[in-house]
Amino acid sequence: MSCQERRKKNPVRSPSVSEAAALPKVTLNQRWLLVSSIAVLSVASAVFAWRQNHLAVVGGPISMAKTLWLNYMLIAMYVVPFFLWRDQTLAPATRKLFGCLFVSFALRAPIELWIIFFTRGWRCAYGIAHDLLTLGLMIYLRWRMSPELPPRDVTALRVATLLQITLLVEMFMAWEFSKLASPAQGIYFAADTPHFHFVNVATWIAVAAGYPALLYLLPRNREEPAHV
Repeated sequence: MSCQERRKKNPVRSPSVSEAAALPKVTLNQRWLLVSSIAVLSVASAVFAWRQNHLAVVGGPISMAKTLWLNYMLIAMYVVPFFLWRDQTLAPATRKLFGCLFVSFALRAPIELWIIFFTRGWRCAYGIAHDLLTLGLMIYLRWRMSPELPPRDVTALRVATLLQITLLVEMFMAWEFSKLASPAQGIYFAADTPHFHFVNVATWIAVAAGYPALLYLLPRNREEPAHV
């Protein structure tokens, strides 16, 4: 059988050399963009902590544990959901889940910051209520998903489970903080003092568990076969 006859019988072609070289480049660019976003955010968190601890600004001093937790929350609720939402290799329902999480916190941010810095009227209960509503939305969207999902989506949903646990931990710590300080007094963060000892210890435990779990799950999600 000639080469032309074989091509007619088998119309499926392999990608050309140029196409094959371009495919992993997209994934590599996305990965570097994700890593760069996390790095920039981490530097910003460090600068923010220095500002809180060295200048007399609204919010008061912040402990190292709370700085790391703040950075983790920003990564977990903004960076990670955004990139998974925009990941075209995931199923639409999976992308919608992460998109709703990102939009939920993107809408909260300007409202919370305005209340904090211009009215000082923010209360821990507001944040807890928002976290609870977001958690409920995630549970509802996952309940509506098909039980049969590609391996890549299953791995992505493990990340979603971690983020749901993160919301529960954040609600618990916000509740404990509300017992010790009031945002109405301009105190929004736990300082490294005996007064906030329990909150800081609980935060160190959350940080020690959260970062490794996120670092473990994200690379696994990138390595799973793509949804087609």
